Amino acid sequence: MHSNMRVASDEDVDVAARDLAVRFAEASRTVARAQAAQARVLADAAGLGMRRVAELVSVSSREAELPVRALAAELGVAANMSDRTVQRRMNDAAVLAESFPATFDAWDAGRVGAGHVAVIMEHGTPLTNPKARAVFEREALARAEGTTPGRLASSLALLAESLQPRKLTERHQEARATRGACVRDIGDGMAEFSTIQPAVLAHAMHDRITQQAQALKKADPFDTRTLDQIRADLVADMVLTTSPTVETGAGMSDGFGGLGAIRAIVNVTVPALALAGVTDEPAELAGRCPIDPATARTLAGHATGWDRVLADPITGCVLAVDRYTPSADMKRFLRARDQHCRFPGCRQPAHRCDRDHTLDYALGGETSTCNLACLCKRHHTLKGETGWTVRQLGGGILEWTSPGGHVYIDKPPPAVHFTPNTDPPPF
Repeated sequence: MHSNMRVASDEDVDVAARDLAVRFAEASRTVARAQAAQARVLADAAGLGMRRVAELVSVSSREAELPVRALAAELGVAANMSDRTVQRRMNDAAVLAESFPATFDAWDAGRVGAGHVAVIMEHGTPLTNPKARAVFEREALARAEGTTPGRLASSLALLAESLQPRKLTERHQEARATRGACVRDIGDGMAEFSTIQPAVLAHAMHDRITQQAQALKKADPFDTRTLDQIRADLVADMVLTTSPTVETGAGMSDGFGGLGAIRAIVNVTVPALALAGVTDEPAELAGRCPIDPATARTLAGHATGWDRVLADPITGCVLAVDRYTPSADMKRFLRARDQHCRFPGCRQPAHRCDRDHTLDYALGGETSTCNLACLCKRHHTLKGETGWTVRQLGGGILEWTSPGGHVYIDKPPPAVHFTPNTDPPPF
């Protein structure tokens, strides 16, 4: 998504909505600048605290923390905030100032918000090489100024992975050993049950209980539970009422485990050479995060069908797929091209979206990929029932116009593409 706003020249625009949007955007930039200024104070406080720690002579680790703790208490009392919260934010501000100075400057100027900053730090901090981190920050900022924090996160996950010195396969083997489950009491007779899983399994689990929750909600119109509440109830029911089998008890190290049991919709894009085992390039859990190629190959081996996506080697735009039945072909094409709802900022996965005719079929719009886009229920309704309009500019690029006359350009996510090679395939 590109958030730079233009104003349509039509005379029938909603002037009040347009002015409100302009004021809100400016107010948001003002908030961002104020938050950055607050973070600057916290970074300065962290620096002062560390200088005072350095002046201490041979003290215990507990005593060494006291100067920083005292400063945090000073700031916290002045601002009616918890000193623990202030100290944590002092540490975050210090890391931002030291490791991501350009991001801090962009925040100062109101070009990015606190959400963008948090995403950049989350994905950039694991990069310990200063040169790699600088490359990451430069590209991350270029992307951040034209999208929402939610969309930015999935984009930066792949960017950070490409700059890691160690292959994902090696790191995944180590990280997988940390999988587990734990419970934490949170008061009021409640507790939090959490589990650490490989990304493919975690997203598949969430997608499956979401589908089941939606089915239960649809089947019983008198059920007053929210989807989140139903999801929680489903997890408890499944864990407490099912028995382990050889397949579920095997685990990923000894067998396919949960991968073979996946019935949810999981879109994985795998580079061809990685699928053949020639390279260690990571695959992508579409719109989410990189996954190790071994897991991707396991999923591919159990796939009931294949969608070969052909992309332009220069632009990366999806050109075609290998299915010829018109309806199925178009759906696969759109799912590969759009990946998520195409309303600016929305990340609802494409498989949960409607295939919307940009120009209504009843008004002569063709049922073709150049007149179709994935829209979630909310934004499909917004397009059809309000003053929001959209038109296709070619190449999957959509131009949205708000009732206030502001114009927003939404481009399809970059597609995985292959460099043309005349050599025969290795498989």
